[in-house]
Amino acid sequence: MNLNDIFELPLHKRHILNKIIPWLEKNQILLITGSRQVGKTSLLFLLMQYLIKNGKKKNHIYYFDLEDFELLEICNKGAKYFVQYLNNIMGNFESKIYIFIDEIQYLDNPSNFLKLLFDHHKNLKLICSGSSTLDIRRKFKDSLVGRKLTFELFPLSFDEYLLFKQEHQLINVLKKYNLNNLLQGKKVSELPSIFTNKLEIYFDDFVRFGGYPAGVLESNQKKKNILLNEIYQTYVRKDINQIFTIENVSAFNNLVKLLGFQTGQLVNLKELATTISVSWKTVENYLFILENSFILKRVFPFFSNKRKELTKMPKIFFNDSGLRNQIIKNNNSLEYRNDAGSLVENFVFQLLYRNLEVNDELKFWRTQNKNEVDFVIESKDVIPIEVKYKSFKSIMIPQGIRFFLQQYPCKTAFVVTKNFVSETQIKNCRIIFLPAYLLN
Repeated sequence: MNLNDIFELPLHKRHILNKIIPWLEKNQILLITGSRQVGKTSLLFLLMQYLIKNGKKKNHIYYFDLEDFELLEICNKGAKYFVQYLNNIMGNFESKIYIFIDEIQYLDNPSNFLKLLFDHHKNLKLICSGSSTLDIRRKFKDSLVGRKLTFELFPLSFDEYLLFKQEHQLINVLKKYNLNNLLQGKKVSELPSIFTNKLEIYFDDFVRFGGYPAGVLESNQKKKNILLNEIYQTYVRKDINQIFTIENVSAFNNLVKLLGFQTGQLVNLKELATTISVSWKTVENYLFILENSFILKRVFPFFSNKRKELTKMPKIFFNDSGLRNQIIKNNNSLEYRNDAGSLVENFVFQLLYRNLEVNDELKFWRTQNKNEVDFVIESKDVIPIEVKYKSFKSIMIPQGIRFFLQQYPCKTAFVVTKNFVSETQIKNCRIIFLPAYLLN
């Protein structure tokens, strides 16, 4: 693609831009990871556009797509040859040059290539993308410790989805209910129905078809299904199998489908192993692969008093609900499905996980007496979050929240509802009731 075309592309911004931009003028190599079709290439283009808008010269910015075999061959010859190639196309360079490399994991030895460029050519700023953390880990050695920063790009969040739909007014509405603002003491209030009706429609579409950009930009539902199925078939069933040379492909694919049906539930590795006729160690290995290929995540229990809390079994959540629905072949509206609660819980997981600060952890809580809270954010303060996707007529504090507050003092707790907005106070804890479609 011609660089001038890249600079003129009409691209939608992503939240992660604000995290990456402060590092563009630092020395570290920037590595952007994420699944296929999640928007990594567009993010690189957005960063290039940002540089141009902020005074950088176009001839100081270069883009290499390593799915192009000729470019891949140039890079595979080594850092010295690559620098010679740059000299040939731009002459001797002394000022700062921004090098964008897409799909860096295709290189035979990306670790050595980037290390040599970083150590011997300080005027080169390297920004790279890659599709699999395991594939990258195998090729990226300890030689890059201290030399790189990694950013994980997820499918679109709900407010990013609304941006792609050009619903700027609804985005401004959501800002009033930002979780960080609420944690700082901002009061909640009900919305006019003109906003809630539209948000409910968009929310239903979002949890059904997910946040892969190509699917969000497609309005036809049949075509959305085709796009999601293509991602599932090529990435989950093909690419991952080939990258990690999975011997029992049938068992792996069956496990993925089983996990789709167990979203938000406790997962017993031995039971899964028995069901798909493999060892539990094989199941553990498959889960590790799925996590590091950006398909799903395990959420582990919150332990403080280990004598009272029961299970070490994790819960499973998918990084994209649309992909999960494609796996189980069900993209019906929330109104017509018996797993609506699990699907909304998966949405809440996606929102919480991608917004964790560096030292935060996302857990769940469950006791021997089966008192439980769906999510617990371990941060400076402990924040319990319970998902009750149903209509409330008045304030009803879930039993799990009540029992949790008896053991763990909290400043704020959340109850995620279908359409109920309110707040109350118990044991010096502010409890906020908020519809799922307002979470951001």
